Amino acid sequence: MVESHIDMAQAAIEASFLLRHRSIAGKAAFRRDLDHSRRAIAQSRELLERLRRRHRDDTGQAWEDAAPVAVSAFDADILRAVFRDLVREANLPECQWRDLAKNLVSEFTGYERVETGLIEWLIHK
Repeated sequence: MVESHIDMAQAAIEASFLLRHRSIAGKAAFRRDLDHSRRAIAQSRELLERLRRRHRDDTGQAWEDAAPVAVSAFDADILRAVFRDLVREANLPECQWRDLAKNLVSEFTGYERVETGLIEWLIHK
């Protein structure tokens, strides 16, 4: 009878060590993924800035002064998927969705003013 209690205690200890190890490994994986996402965002911003500079050099005007850029249906679907992922990951309340969508489209197009219909479509459930 004593051996079974000792066996159960050892099993419980091993299980707690295993859970702790998985928890630590999960946190490390989350941090790696977060760092990877931050690097990807930084690289995309650098690429966007290089494209803006190249456009200014080619046309002699800033993107904000140029004709509006049309967002294709494919690009809009990608923006919507990114928007939904950001909302889900950050667990943002609905009152902040409009600002997030506006900033996302603004960053993508390079314009401060964005089409309201596109923003409404992005945040539509």
